[in-house]
Amino acid sequence: MSRTKKLLIISTGGTIAQKRDEATGASVDVGATDGDVFADLLKPELDEFGYEVEAKNILTKDSSNIVPDDWVKIIDTIVEHYDSHQAFLITHGTNTLGYTCAALSFALGNLAKRVVLTGSQVPHEASGSDVLMNLQNAARVAMTDQRTWHGVVAVFGSKIITGTRVKKRTEFDYDGFESFSTTQPVGHVGRIVKFDDEALEKHMDLYKSRARTAEQLDVRKNFNMNIASLTEFPGMNPKIFEILVKEAKVEGFIFRAVGTGDPNIIPEDETEQYTNLREGFQFLQNMGIPIVVTTQSSQGVSSMDVNPSGVAAYRMGSIPAWDMSIEAMTVKLGWLLGQNVRYEHIRGQMLLPVRGEIVVAND
Repeated sequence: MSRTKKLLIISTGGTIAQKRDEATGASVDVGATDGDVFADLLKPELDEFGYEVEAKNILTKDSSNIVPDDWVKIIDTIVEHYDSHQAFLITHGTNTLGYTCAALSFALGNLAKRVVLTGSQVPHEASGSDVLMNLQNAARVAMTDQRTWHGVVAVFGSKIITGTRVKKRTEFDYDGFESFSTTQPVGHVGRIVKFDDEALEKHMDLYKSRARTAEQLDVRKNFNMNIASLTEFPGMNPKIFEILVKEAKVEGFIFRAVGTGDPNIIPEDETEQYTNLREGFQFLQNMGIPIVVTTQSSQGVSSMDVNPSGVAAYRMGSIPAWDMSIEAMTVKLGWLLGQNVRYEHIRGQMLLPVRGEIVVAND
């Protein structure tokens, strides 16, 4: 069979590339598995789909240690090989897989090719490893000729998940990832690769403008992650916002409030009577620093239009997260800050669905 299509395996480290230390039982990077080994493991799939393969080992990192500069390395590698490859398979650790998926989704705006990320719960060569299954499933999705598709997805266990909806559900189960909140996976992998028609159509709509060459790619890879992520609790000190801005130079906030995005903000004439966060939110508004308000409810939606406290925070410039995952909203805020979007435009841009990160309709 004549091979005209090429798959690039980009290895970044993580459990999938680690080996087990026999003495301690811990996963270690020493002697780590690399992309060439993965390519050998995938030989049956490559032969079946008629693909040639190339491997690039760009990082050897536990994904807990991944930083935005590493996202840029992955993006640059895709761009460098965009013209010569039809599909990209990125092996990655599971702990921050959702963040990397979101970063690639936002940074590569008009993909016409396939970018698939996967990882494993158990290192290669360890007893019970899920490496081979995840590699095979991810490669099958990347190379499938059953459906024409493109964009960024994660494949883990049996699920195919849109890049901005990737959520790690458990550190134990082999099927460790899910599509966040109420959204359905793009498809599943079993005996065959089976896409969900409605979910795939929505995914494809995210990439209407398609870059056939690297020169045509809309690459926006600047991220400003000088962001603080806080969880609200009763009695929280409102001074914490000012301290973080003045001492740590924080330029944006993610705030996990209660209810439907209802931080402890009360009418201004009652601020002396009750401890609340109005002072902190007012400081951020005065300083022109965006704060995205989500909910602590695992299946909740932060609309900020139900209770007086949420309405008050919204009127003070806060941004409702709606049904964005913590990974998507954090990366998106950092991405907008990295594009130097002005404060007065950030709320509108955060509320504009770009890559499927917002599914619940908002008016």
